[in-house]
This record gives sequence, structure tokens and C-alpha cells, in this order.
Amino acid sequence: MTMVEISASTIEPVLVTGETGTGKELIAHMVHEMGARAGAPFVPVNCAAIPESLFEREFFGHAKGAYTGAEDAKPGLCEEADGGTLFLDEIGDMPSYLQVKLLRLLQEGTYRRLGDPQERRVDLRIIAATNAPLPELIAGGKFRQDLYYRLQTLEMRIPPLRERPEDLVDLMSLFISRALGESIAPGKLFDRTVMAVFRRYPWPGNVRELEAMTRRMALLARYNGKATADLLPDQLSPWLDKRPESRGCLSLTAHIAAAERERIGHALVLNSGNRSEAARALGISRNQLYRKMEKLGIRAPK
Repeated sequence: MTMVEISASTIEPVLVTGETGTGKELIAHMVHEMGARAGAPFVPVNCAAIPESLFEREFFGHAKGAYTGAEDAKPGLCEEADGGTLFLDEIGDMPSYLQVKLLRLLQEGTYRRLGDPQERRVDLRIIAATNAPLPELIAGGKFRQDLYYRLQTLEMRIPPLRERPEDLVDLMSLFISRALGESIAPGKLFDRTVMAVFRRYPWPGNVRELEAMTRRMALLARYNGKATADLLPDQLSPWLDKRPESRGCLSLTAHIAAAERERIGHALVLNSGNRSEAARALGISRNQLYRKMEKLGIRAPK
């Protein structure tokens, strides 16, 4: 049984960690949809996007007259998620004073609206996600250790996409379905060259970048019959296989050039096009990198 399946079978809190764009919200959705609360609300909250001054009333709601302009009582995100799942993305950015109240919500299932002395009860499941190292935030006094331990009951680290190439085709299938509204196998929509590029590319933007690129190519393919190499954006062009087409070619020069093209392209992508950093990663000088890029026809990603 996978961690997703184990998490879906309980109501314990879940903590999903990993680099930006690895698909943490996608995992949270899967846990919700596979569990007993699938028919109830799934409420995502980006903790980094809510100003600290507004967080409590957005999260817990407010009573009538709680502040100037509060003419009516208003429920918060907790009540919106009642019976379902509250997904707290970037929980490392949650204000410290609210972390105490979240811990109480986790332990007791109770909370109070802003300006309301009445204690309320809610039945929800909390899934949190972060790309920040919470132990470091704890050491710096920015995150509560007791809250971390409560969330850590079921912790899932999502590896970057470059470490799980076996997931590539399944994810592409999902994103094609979302883009076109129908299920089409990636191999039927994208030609072999494009599929090979997708497999070689290291996806520094992780699942989020893969989704954007798959949607783009799927939409273009719908009007061109099939996604071909000429439709690839510049950032993927260094990953085209430009070796001689003859399968019997044993030219050492051609194979060395192909290997250099791949490694240089990889270094440029991982360093966001910064040639100095790419050269340092490759163990060559910047001038050497420039000469090789010109010789091999490599353009730095933008």
C-alpha cells in the first residue's frame, strides 16, 4: 500500500513536502478523492498569499461588529471545509499566533471566529504542504515544534520530477485530458522526437512546468494533427537529439558532440541560463562554454 493510500484511509493530518512545483497539491487532491470525504469540499489555502493582518478572519471567519465595517457575521475557510479537507499550502508562512490556534483545531476540532466568544466545532481533515525546511524554521523560532510533530503523523516527501521519470507519461496523460477534455495517450499525440525530448529534459520547474508544457503541446497538436519537434519552445531545443540518423554510425566525434550537447543543455537549464554558473557546474571556463555552444548550435534557455 502506498503512502497516498494509507493517508486516504485515515483522518490523520498529512504533511506533504518537496520542491516548488513537484505536485504537492495534486497529491493532496488524490488523498482527498481516495478517502471517505471525497464527496465533501476540498478547500485549498495558500498561506503565503494571505496578508498576516487578514489571516485570522479569513481562516476562522468573524462575528458581526468584530472590526470596523463588519456589518454581518461571516464564516471562514474552516467552516467552508466542514466535512471535507482543508489544504494548507506553504504552511511555513503561517503567522506564529495562528499556529497555536491551528494546533488547537487539530487537537480539539474547535475554534472561535474573530470577535466571537462562542467556541465552534468543525469536522475537517487537514493536509499541509511546504517547500520550506520546517526543522530549520523551528530552529529559528518561526514555526512551532509541537505543530510540526502533530502534522508529521503522516509525512510524504515528493521527489522532484527528475528523480521519478517513471511518472512522466502518467502525468502527461492527466494534463492532456485536462487540456483537451478527452483521454489521449501521449505517444499518439506527440511524435517520437517530442517524447524523447520530454524524457531527456530535467524539468527544473517540476510537475508545474511539465503541466504547462504538456498543455501547450497538446493544444498545438489539436490544430496540427500531431505535436512535432518544430513546435517545441526554445528552452527545450538543446534536448533535441541531433546525432546522425544512420543507426550504424560509429563516429566517435558525433557521439562526443551529442554527449556534450546534452550535458551543456542540462547545465544551462538547471542554472536558469546563467552561463557562468553552467560553466562552473561543467568544470570548464566560460569562454570554453561559449565556444562549445556556438559550435554545437546551443541556445541558452530564457
